[in-house]
Amino acid sequence: MVKRYNRAVVALAGASDILTAVAAWVIGYFLRYLGGLAGLTQHPLPPFSNFALPMVLSLVLLVLVFSRLDLYGPKRTKSLLAESGQLVRAVCIVWGVTYVIANFSRQATVSRLMMASVLAVWLPLGIATRLTGRALLRWFRRRGRNLHMAAIAGTGRLAQKVYQGLLRNRWTGIQPAYFVDSQGVGQTLSGLEVLGPFEKIDQVIAARPVDIVFVALRRERHEDIREVLDRLATTAVDVRFVPDLKSSYVLGHDVSVLEGLPVISMTHSPQHGWDALLKRMFDVVAAAVGIALLAVPMGVVALIIKLSSPGRVFYRQWRAGLGGKRFRIIKFRTMVQNAEKHTGPIWAASHDPRATRFGRFLRRTSLDELPQLFNVLLGQMSLIGPRPERPELIERFRKQMPRYMLRHQVRAGLTGWAQANGFRGRTSLRKRLQYDLYYIRKWSFALDLRILLMTVFGGSARRAARRAARRERRVALPGP
Repeated sequence: MVKRYNRAVVALAGASDILTAVAAWVIGYFLRYLGGLAGLTQHPLPPFSNFALPMVLSLVLLVLVFSRLDLYGPKRTKSLLAESGQLVRAVCIVWGVTYVIANFSRQATVSRLMMASVLAVWLPLGIATRLTGRALLRWFRRRGRNLHMAAIAGTGRLAQKVYQGLLRNRWTGIQPAYFVDSQGVGQTLSGLEVLGPFEKIDQVIAARPVDIVFVALRRERHEDIREVLDRLATTAVDVRFVPDLKSSYVLGHDVSVLEGLPVISMTHSPQHGWDALLKRMFDVVAAAVGIALLAVPMGVVALIIKLSSPGRVFYRQWRAGLGGKRFRIIKFRTMVQNAEKHTGPIWAASHDPRATRFGRFLRRTSLDELPQLFNVLLGQMSLIGPRPERPELIERFRKQMPRYMLRHQVRAGLTGWAQANGFRGRTSLRKRLQYDLYYIRKWSFALDLRILLMTVFGGSARRAARRAARRERRVALPGP
C-alpha cells in the first residue's frame, strides 16, 4: 500500500491541535480574569499553575481521542462540515473527561467559569485552525504540490459521476489522469484517454503510474469488478471502490465495519445521533412555547366546535409514524359525528360533504392541526417531517409505490416540505412522496426553519394548491 497521507502533514496537524488547546487554556484564564473584574464571580483568581495539571491531562486526552475519532486520517474526500462535526465531538469529550477528573481530584482547583471559558474558546479556535490548514493545503495544491493522480476504472454513468465529482471538488487534491475500460480503448472521454483492457489494468498502471484507482462499475458488471480488483491486488496503488448504490433507491448511506466486513446502510437518515437529539430538543421547546401562546385561541376554537355541532371537540385517529409505529393523532373535529360510518377511511376532499361549516374553515386555515402540538410534545411526531397517514391507506399506497415506506425512517411532522410547497390533501401522491424523500435526504436545521417559515407565512391553502397544480405540470423531481 502507498502512503495514504503525508506523515509531515499529520505531524503538523497534531502540533497545531496541541498549540490550539494550550492557547484555549491561556485565553480561558484571561477571560476568567476579566470575569472576576466584571463581577461574574466572587472567588479570587487562582494562579495559572493550579490549572497546569488539568491542561496537561487534556493534552494527553487530545492525542488519544483525536486519533481515535480519525481526525488525523486522510481528508481528501471529507468535507469541512463533517470534519468540524468530528472536531466538536472530540473537543467536548476531552473537555468533559478533563473536567470530571479534575473536579473529583483534590490535587487541582477547578473553576467552572474558567472551564466554560476554555470550551468557549477551544471550539471556534479549533475549527479556525482546521480551516486554516485546509486553506494552506489548497494553496499548495493549486501550485501543483501535494496532488494525487487518479485513474477511474469504468466509463459508464457511475464512472463519469466520479470524474465530475473530482472536478467539482478540486480541494481534495485528487486529479483524474485517465479512464480504464475494456470498451472504447484508445478513445477519449471528457478529455481523458481511455486505456485498457481490464485484463491488463495492472500493466496500465505500471506504465502510467497513479496514486489512486476508483473502481466505478455498475453492479451488473460483477465479473469485470472481480477482474479489476484481483488485478489491482497485485499493485501498490490505493484502491477505492465506488458501490453502485444509485441503481437502487436509497435515502442515504452509512458505512460501518462488522468483524472486518464493510456494512453499508441504504436507509441512513441524516437525523441521527447528535442531530436527532438537537431536533428533538427543538421540537419539545417549540411545541411547549406554541401550546402556551396558542392556549387561548385553541380554547376559543374548542368552544365554537362544541356550540356549533353535536359531538366531541377533539378527533383522535390512528396514524403511522417513525418505523411504522402507530399512534393516535389529535385534531379538532371538523366533520359530523360518525362521518366515516358509510364512506370508510378516505382522503378528505376540498368540498367534503361530511365537514361542518366551521370545520371547513378550520381545514382551510389548518387550525384543526394545532392539537398535534401535544403529539409533538409526547415524541410521537416532530414539528417538521412527512405528514403521517392512516394505516389503512398506507397498506394501499405501499403496494402502489414500493418506496413509500421510506417516509417512515424519520418522525412524522406537523408540516413538511411537500405541504409547504402546496402538496396536501388530494394532490399527486407521487409528487408528495418525491418531496418527502427529498426532505429526508437533504435534511438540515436550515431546511426545517425554511419549511416552518413557509408554513407560517406561505399564504392560504387555496393559493398553495394553485401553486401546486402549476408546479406539478412543470417540475420534474427525481423519481422515487
